[in-house]
Amino acid sequence: MDDKTLASLAAFSGAEPALTVVDGIEVASFHGVVARLCADYPDRDVSHVEAVVLREWEAFTAGRPLVVPTAVEIGAREILDQTAP
Repeated sequence: MDDKTLASLAAFSGAEPALTVVDGIEVASFHGVVARLCADYPDRDVSHVEAVVLREWEAFTAGRPLVVPTAVEIGAREILDQTAP
């Protein structure tokens, strides 16, 4: 993450950016990313900013999620418990 991005994160939040590292990759909430970008690009429509972020996410991850809600694991366990190997 470059210095400009870190400065933008800090300026938006009023403090150090709240990032998490998952599998060695810095991550932030979708809402937080969109909010920071909207603050830095106020002339852009929120839906356009969201679309750009989603396209970048798709390019970065090739569609494979880096994280999933814990409820997804719970649901997967329920299905796996009901099915035979």
